[in-house]
Amino acid sequence: MATPILVNGYTGVSATALPIRNQDCKVMGYHIFNSSNATAFVQFYKGQANAPSGPTVGTTVSDWAVPVLTLTHAFLPVTAASDGLYFPGALWIAATTTISGSTAPSAALVVSLAIA
Repeated sequence: MATPILVNGYTGVSATALPIRNQDCKVMGYHIFNSSNATAFVQFYKGQANAPSGPTVGTTVSDWAVPVLTLTHAFLPVTAASDGLYFPGALWIAATTTISGSTAPSAALVVSLAIA
């Protein structure tokens, strides 16, 4: 298993996809905090390396989505995902109010990732 790299402090995770890594990677763990006034969904997208733009949130189907209740944390401990969640090409994330929607939560989410 590759040593995970902590990608810490994505504090503005909202309905615009953010590039996380521009190459194949595995999400080995995460910590997400939702301070918005409703459940939010962090959506994970695979992408094409060196693509000029990322997924279109609400149109592009996410590859993985994590629901996070209001004023709570969501965790995936590194030990729980020993093989990781594989994203070929690139990794992008976004946060929305529904599992496949495009509406931003009332407050952006904080996301920390351990990736390899």
